[in-house]
Amino acid sequence: MTSGSKLKKLLIFIITMIDKKNSVMVLASTFDDKGDWIVEQQFVLQMGSSYLLAHGIGTPLTKDAVTTVNIPADGKYQLLVRTKNWTKYWSDGSAPGIFQVLVDGKADNAEFGNGKVSWYWQKGAQYPLKKGKHTIALHDLTGFDGRCDSVILTTDASVPGDSLEDYKKVRKALIGPETPVDKGSFDFVIVGAGMSGLCAAIAAARLGCRVALVQDRYVLGGNNSSEIRVGLGGQINMAPYPSLGYILNEIGPDHIGNARGAHHYQDEKKMNVILAEKNITLFLGYTVTEVVKNGSAIASVMAVEATKQDHIKISGKLFSDCTGDAYLGVLAGAETHMGREARSEYGESMAPVKSDDYTMGVSVEWYCEDWNTPCSFPDSLDWGLKLDETTVEPVHRANWYWEVGMNDDQVADAEKIRDYGMYVAYSTFSYCKNRYSKKEEWLCTHLVWVSHVSGKRESRRIIGDLVLREQDLIRPIPYEDGTCTTTWRIDQHFPMKENALAYPKQEWISVGQLTPIDPYAIPYRCLYSKDVSNMFMAGRDISVSHIALGSVRVMRTCGMMGEVVGMAASVCVKKKALPRDIYTSYFGELQKLMRKGTGRTDVPYTQFYHQVDRTGHQAEDR
Repeated sequence: MTSGSKLKKLLIFIITMIDKKNSVMVLASTFDDKGDWIVEQQFVLQMGSSYLLAHGIGTPLTKDAVTTVNIPADGKYQLLVRTKNWTKYWSDGSAPGIFQVLVDGKADNAEFGNGKVSWYWQKGAQYPLKKGKHTIALHDLTGFDGRCDSVILTTDASVPGDSLEDYKKVRKALIGPETPVDKGSFDFVIVGAGMSGLCAAIAAARLGCRVALVQDRYVLGGNNSSEIRVGLGGQINMAPYPSLGYILNEIGPDHIGNARGAHHYQDEKKMNVILAEKNITLFLGYTVTEVVKNGSAIASVMAVEATKQDHIKISGKLFSDCTGDAYLGVLAGAETHMGREARSEYGESMAPVKSDDYTMGVSVEWYCEDWNTPCSFPDSLDWGLKLDETTVEPVHRANWYWEVGMNDDQVADAEKIRDYGMYVAYSTFSYCKNRYSKKEEWLCTHLVWVSHVSGKRESRRIIGDLVLREQDLIRPIPYEDGTCTTTWRIDQHFPMKENALAYPKQEWISVGQLTPIDPYAIPYRCLYSKDVSNMFMAGRDISVSHIALGSVRVMRTCGMMGEVVGMAASVCVKKKALPRDIYTSYFGELQKLMRKGTGRTDVPYTQFYHQVDRTGHQAEDR
């Protein structure tokens, strides 16, 4: 490239990136007072940041989010707001998720969130502002999940591009370099604190490892937390290692079932056990965004926090991907699979003839209650899902079969999938309240809770030295490196035929296809990456085929995987070994630990196996 073309490229960059000298950018999740808005951090890797969400379940938020900004010089400042129209994927009607922005207490004339379906910069008015402090406020208008990522006030006439790359550039230009704070080095770094990550951390810590546990939310437990509210599935304490599972009994709730009250999921029980372990350092609210490698091994990870948006660096000898979506593995360059393999790939009779991108979907849980007081709910006819007497599901709570995103990309389309789950919930309740033939029965029914966090079943799977297959479970074919036992049937979900006909490629009701298995010990070689030499994995992203995932994905089974991985990590630290070395040289050491277990047996045993209902699934089914 010539010096002239380099200069031209630089000038274009400066023009499109806004003049920093007379511009101020504030990230919504860093507002001084967030009011009733909530911080949403599920989609940092897809859209670039955490953001504020007006999750009022159809009632406008009472308290605004407010912050103070420091204007660098007198001038006329253009207001720019990064937002999106989240229902535009499915409706050309009015946008329900809209809000106002107030500058020094004056509401901008624009309603924000009614434009493009993807994240974009929406222009407001221009404001004559004096140098010094001014206030910005976000005022929700509907309670239907309006969202704001960031606000810019600038004297520059240019508007940033909408791409993720453009967003990162303008953020870097206006906020500055984001140098991570070094949090030190650990024996074992676990990314993801669902049931698998929690059990891995506890097991390793009790066996003497210094553990860093990184969780992208402020609540522990993943799908079994009060944010998502899915009950535990599978059995623990099974042969050949019946001591595996006592850790899960320590942290698992005493109750079963999906979409129940927050207390059912006993978040504090999980947190108290983690905080009691002196060898665990907990990093809450941090999303891992970058990996630094040394050859085939991970050396450190970089992570960003959701509210302060500060960056940290964590180094380690060993790592484990317990994210469910294999985020750590992908950042580290591990081979992953997503979707269904062709029948010829592993010789599975239940696999399709040709491979495809189909996955089991997401459940966005919700429930309503009958009170003594009548209530109303906005009619979603203009923007909501088109329902009628034959397609509506007039139920008071979602369950496992309310499932969306089966034909979408579970990673790239994660926000869209979550939004569709909320869209269906709101539309269903609105129809029952306003248009259903039996709406008088819904007069005193209140929509009490709708999750804004996805309850995922499947996305990417990291490939290990062995890929568990259908025939391993069905015949069964035992391996010498068996560890914890999976007891769940091969449970595959598919769109319900009638629902698929009514809503092609936008299904939201599923059916389960169940294939019995005998209890089966998952091979150790499924629990570490074949490519990243110091990385384990536990949970639904382990090395299995799509078919085999139908058995191993439930949370009690995932928790035992985590316990095994925590034990294996302790052997690696003791022997100065890597995960693969456990299989080749030290599996006997791991067996000794699996026979003994690391969980307490002096606490009440609450994890009993429960049968259920209309579909043959258990109440706590995932």
